[in-house]
Amino acid sequence: MQRVNLIAAINIVVVLAIISPVPTGLAGPGTQGSQILDLGGGTRATALGDAFTAVDGDVTSALWNPSGLGIIQERQVAISYKNQGDIFGEAGEGLYYAFFAGAMPIGDAGILGATLQLEGQGTILVTTDSPNPIREENLGTNWVLTFSYADQLSERLSAGMNGKIIRLKLGQESGGAYAVDFGAQYDLSNAFLPVKIGAALQNWGTRLHFIDENQSDPLPRKFKMGTAVVLYEEINHRVSLIGDFTASIHKLIEDEEEIERHLAEHPDQTRSDVLSDRGVGVRAFEWRHLRKSIGAEYWLGNLLALRVGYKTEPGIELLNFTDHLTYGLGVRLLDYQFDYAVEVPRGPEGKRLNVFELMLRF
Repeated sequence: MQRVNLIAAINIVVVLAIISPVPTGLAGPGTQGSQILDLGGGTRATALGDAFTAVDGDVTSALWNPSGLGIIQERQVAISYKNQGDIFGEAGEGLYYAFFAGAMPIGDAGILGATLQLEGQGTILVTTDSPNPIREENLGTNWVLTFSYADQLSERLSAGMNGKIIRLKLGQESGGAYAVDFGAQYDLSNAFLPVKIGAALQNWGTRLHFIDENQSDPLPRKFKMGTAVVLYEEINHRVSLIGDFTASIHKLIEDEEEIERHLAEHPDQTRSDVLSDRGVGVRAFEWRHLRKSIGAEYWLGNLLALRVGYKTEPGIELLNFTDHLTYGLGVRLLDYQFDYAVEVPRGPEGKRLNVFELMLRF
């Protein structure tokens, strides 16, 4: 009965998401808010270039595709941290991103999970007419609290949902929103190679309000699709290849008056050109608008993991091939696992951030 209820719930959420009206204010570049939702999570995913939609059995899956929790058979907790201030040197003091995640089976009823994401925004020096600062002001902490539920509906199919509470700080103002994620994974066990496919819709919810409706932003809605393939496996060796595509789907429609103004200023373009350039609606799935990620993971026994990833972001051009690379490792000892990863270069000086994670299974 519980599995039937979960399928019905997912269907209801999907239908509501499709038919719910979308304000025209969602369209246009730079409209999505709540960047903490774009920071991902999980050191393992970071090392794999953020290719994680089809990965399962990991408590951090909730941040990518909640159905990945569906096959967890033991309780898991994880804590991850990265110092984002390293990108900006002294000016980045107090900038960080961390999360705490946990998941536990509840018998035959499925898996429950919870995740708390924290983003420290650092401090600024407040001045008046004099260049000398009069005080130091903390910009506050953004946070997202996520509750997850997943279940293995059949031998091959898993499904899951997240419910999110989002709270952000913008100067003296605070803003909030609510959102849901839902996803599924399917195991193609009859394929020549063991292949799992996954898909997830993230951050469908209310607008992020700070003061009123006129000062609000849509959430960064995304559709993820991915595969995970076991290329080689024997007793002490396992090699997997994981790939992801991510489409930003926050721009479902465009303001017609704004399009007309743009076309008047650019007579060489057509309406279709404008919608395509901005990735509106189904055009968000055009190749140039997709984030592409691919990662490889090698496990030596159940002790050591080596990982490497490669990703490209739409609209971001990096000079060198190596600038797209991520990498890391994992060490497992009894019930403990330590993961380390290095992100792609970021910031004005192109620095790479180190990400750390500790996981416990019990």
